[in-house]
Parts: sequence; C-alpha cells; structure tokens
Amino acid sequence: MGGPTHNTTTSTSSSAPTNPDVQATASKLAKGISTAYDTGPQVFGESLYSPAGATTQNAWQQAIGAAGNQDYAGSVNSAIKSFGDVAAGNQFGQSAPGYATLRNNVMNDTLAATNKSFNSAGLFGSDSNQQAAGTGVANALAGLDYGNYQNDIARQQQAATMLPGLFSAAQQPSTVMGAIGGAQDANQQGILQGRADLQQRQANGWTDLIAKLTSAGAGNAASSGVTTTNSQTSPATPWYMSALGLGLQAL
Repeated sequence: MGGPTHNTTTSTSSSAPTNPDVQATASKLAKGISTAYDTGPQVFGESLYSPAGATTQNAWQQAIGAAGNQDYAGSVNSAIKSFGDVAAGNQFGQSAPGYATLRNNVMNDTLAATNKSFNSAGLFGSDSNQQAAGTGVANALAGLDYGNYQNDIARQQQAATMLPGLFSAAQQPSTVMGAIGGAQDANQQGILQGRADLQQRQANGWTDLIAKLTSAGAGNAASSGVTTTNSQTSPATPWYMSALGLGLQAL
C-alpha cells in the first residue's frame, strides 16, 4: 500500500509591457537606482544652525563689562541712600547739611545789627537792648526755620518721587546681564540642536536612501512588467478510493 499522493498545478502569467519606450525608461530607472545605492547617501555634513558671530559676541562682552561698572553701581547706591534719607525726613531742620551754620550766621547778624543801633544811642547792654536783641533774633530765626521747613517738605516729596527711578537704575545692570545671558543660552541651545540634527541626518542617511530607492524600485517594477508564477498543490485521490473504483468496474 502506498501513502497519499499530491498533484501540483503551475500557471505562469506575464504583464510585460509591449511598448519598447516604456521598457527603455524602466531600464534607465533601474540603472539610476543601482547607481544611487552604490554612491550612498549624500548628507550635508554641516549644522543647519548659524551661531552668533564675532561681532555679536563682542557686543555681548562689552555690554556685560559696562553693566558690571562698579562706579555706576556705587553712584546709584549712594544716590539711593542720600535721597532715601531725605525722603525719610532724616535731613529736616538743623539736620540738613549747612543749615545749622546758616542759622547761627543769621542769629549773629541780627544781634550785631541790633546792638549797633543801641550802642550808637549809648544804650548798649540796657534792658531795652537785650529785649530788642532777643525779639529780633527770635523773629529772624522763626522766619528762617519756617522757610526751611517748607523747603524740607518739597525736598522730601521730590526725593520720594525719585526713589523708584533710582531703584530701576540699580536694576539695569542685572537686566542687561540677564538679557545677554538669555541670548547666549539660546545661542548654545541652537548649536546643540544643530549638532543633533546633523547627527540624525547622518545616522538616517542610509535608511532614508533605501526607503526612497525601494519606493522607486516598486514603481519601476510595475512599469516594466512582471512575470508571475502560481503553483497550487492538491491532494491526489487516495489509493483505496482508486482500488475501490477498479473493483466496481470489474463487476
């Protein structure tokens, strides 16, 4: 007894184009694909990011140097302290620079003028002389002090309005440095991104080329025609079925 047998049926079909121009074009395309593969990927070997140039970087350094000028910082800080004292009222009255000396001068001038008139009349040192001197000095100083008080108020108001501007002036160096630092950071980030992009393009060069050539090759195969062979295998008639058939024919 034998085992089961199988029958194989093979059919071949061709879709080759009959137009010779199409066939020639497809042949040229196939040759171009082969040449491109042999040549390999052509990757632009530089970063696509253009970093800050020398002029820009020099300007950054000069601005940083100017922002770090200690004379500027010291002057602004001194101005803040000075106008801060005025705004706080720490320089009112005789605490104001030079006012105490001015007050003493007015007092002495008033006494001298009063005593001179009494001396001419032969009344120097008399009670009336002393009373006139005291009244004259009091009146002179009262007017002086009142005028100075009004001036102190005006100076205080002016100083208070100047403090915000001085505060902003004190922040300018750090503002400049912060802006330049941000630009430098962005420049460095751009350099890194450019290097990363270059690395990716170089690493993916072959795979991108193969994908393009595969796509072109598939189109070329469709245009040049293909030959397809189909094979189909089916089980043969079992031996016992064949034997049974022969027996039935013998009856």
